[in-house]
Amino acid sequence: MTERQGVTLNRRSFMKTSAAALGATAASVARADTKRPNILIIVTDQQNMDTIAALKSHYKEPAWGCHWLRTPNLDRLVKRGVTFTESHSANPVCCPARSAIFTGRMSIETGITYNNIGIDQNVPNMGQWLEEHGDYTRVYCGKWHAGGQWNYPEVSGPRKIPGFDTMPVGARDTGDAADYEVSSAVEAFVRNYREPNPFLIVAGLMNPHDICFWPDWGKDKVTTAPTDTFNLGDALPPVPPNNVYNFREPKGGRYTKFNAMQWRNYAYDYYRMIEKIDGDVGRMLNAVESRDDPTIIIFTSDHGEGLGRHSRVSKWHPYDESVKVPFIISCPGLMAEDVLDTDHLVSGVDVMATVCDYASVPQPPHCRGLSLRPLVSGDTPTPWREHVYAEMQHTGRMVRTARYKFVKFYRFSKKPDKPFLLADGTATQFVPGHGADYQDIPVRLLFDMKKDPWETRNLWGDPRYADILAEHERILRGEYEAKLIPGTHFDRN
Repeated sequence: MTERQGVTLNRRSFMKTSAAALGATAASVARADTKRPNILIIVTDQQNMDTIAALKSHYKEPAWGCHWLRTPNLDRLVKRGVTFTESHSANPVCCPARSAIFTGRMSIETGITYNNIGIDQNVPNMGQWLEEHGDYTRVYCGKWHAGGQWNYPEVSGPRKIPGFDTMPVGARDTGDAADYEVSSAVEAFVRNYREPNPFLIVAGLMNPHDICFWPDWGKDKVTTAPTDTFNLGDALPPVPPNNVYNFREPKGGRYTKFNAMQWRNYAYDYYRMIEKIDGDVGRMLNAVESRDDPTIIIFTSDHGEGLGRHSRVSKWHPYDESVKVPFIISCPGLMAEDVLDTDHLVSGVDVMATVCDYASVPQPPHCRGLSLRPLVSGDTPTPWREHVYAEMQHTGRMVRTARYKFVKFYRFSKKPDKPFLLADGTATQFVPGHGADYQDIPVRLLFDMKKDPWETRNLWGDPRYADILAEHERILRGEYEAKLIPGTHFDRN
């Protein structure tokens, strides 16, 4: 969808009413094929979809984050590009999500189904693929966390990312310290790059992941008093409407140690971390705008943050606060601007396919993503996927269709290398097409995302939805599990 001067249109109407305005854009796209654009990818860590102030017209309820922060630079990015509100993490935890972003494969295929292990050596990352198939200068700066038990890459040695040159970062413990270094280094690179071949540079920001330091995990206490310590009053965001709910779940995970005031303070601090990111993004946007050649900007996050919704903190959950992430593509002159696309289901795996499209190189074998270029260029709409898939917590599976979200969990063997259990209790790796052979948790989740965007009513167990549940199970088995090629992993020191 597109939102211009307060008027919201569906994408079909947008294509009809904007054809004249986009005529020049289409011509410029055709000319630009002879000169491939630079590409800047900005990946934040643990950022919710609704944490951009410019999205208030879409997320109208006061409990959404966009009403509690200021993001002038992210707003600028929204105004100068296409924002996808149905954007999903491929696996809502750091390493698995990042492995999907930078390979175009699902986490079970990269071999990274949990944190602190490396990508399967048979699955090329974005830098390796462009090194083999193009002449892009490939640079990485900031958090990587898809290579082993370390977050930031080094210039050489076992902690270097294959296929990328590294811009080193000194401060590595928190986003509060590291993100300024990352954004400043990327800003300097973009402003000063003058080579004839185009560049691909990745800025891996850490925040708002620093919110993970707010509770004192494992000690049954928190680091703040359960009161309005700083007398913030009405400046504190409200407790989300789905903080308390009552339905059966296949997996637990509620955090019950906060009272209402602690949840509100938690959210307040989280939104301040988003505002710090906004300043970092602004530096990089200014650098792009200082150039006289086209640069595609892709902005996204690896996963979201619980933020008290469903009484959750952190990630790994099947709910939208953990699964939904920002996804913006911008390059004035090469694509539509100020478009809010609420229709198309997109995924982190689409980043790889989109980069390959703009770089004029083929996609890697078995790439699961789709290029978003046809959706943002103003061209005639093309057929698009009718559902999107995600994995979580080793054995969790999610299918999202236009209206419904379906979630199931297989029983976890507690052996990450062989997480599934056969009927006799034998632990095994997943075998494509054999989902019916593995023990599962009989409780499912089914939400009507149009009527129930806060996911407060689980429709599983309601006989009126039996056919819808069966259809989503069929999609999971036939469209995804039958086609996955499970990988192995390697550890990098």
